Amino acid sequence: MSAPATIDGGDLLIVGAGLAGLFTALHAPGRRVTLISPHTLGDGCASAWAQGGIAAAFRPGDQPQSHARDTMSAGAGIVDKASARLLSQSIPAAVEALAALGVPFDRAADGGFCLGREAAHSHSRIVRVGGDGAGRAIMAALVAAVNRREHIRVLEGVSAQDLLLADGRVAGVAAASAAGGLR
Repeated sequence: MSAPATIDGGDLLIVGAGLAGLFTALHAPGRRVTLISPHTLGDGCASAWAQGGIAAAFRPGDQPQSHARDTMSAGAGIVDKASARLLSQSIPAAVEALAALGVPFDRAADGGFCLGREAAHSHSRIVRVGGDGAGRAIMAALVAAVNRREHIRVLEGVSAQDLLLADGRVAGVAAASAAGGLR
């Protein structure tokens, strides 16, 4: 690695190109986004290895409140209640947003999501891709979407080394590239 250099991140600098980083970049329209990743986009992140699917309350009779209760029960006292409630309310819209970006979720004959049931869930609410291929399929769709967006600049092979502070706030990062200079 070369010596750390600073990066002008534009309006928004995202360190990491897993599911959360890519999804955030895609949902920042009107802003110039720089996304840095130590690996080729889509490689080297745990998100691509995720199996199973995403739990979301989609079926009639299932509600986000029930999903949150199941999550808290399965967590045996270590789940933050407010977080479980917020996530269970937000997940259906996030799944719809992923589908709109091209994630090929398994579908029923009526076009709705195929929903499976597992673990501590009291309802069928697991949305899958090809059975257990959710992580890889989600990442592939997000990488393709990021590559189509002009407002997102991707710097591959770049690792954040340190946070740069100004007036007690993060103002950027010092970063290093395996290839030498930064763009």
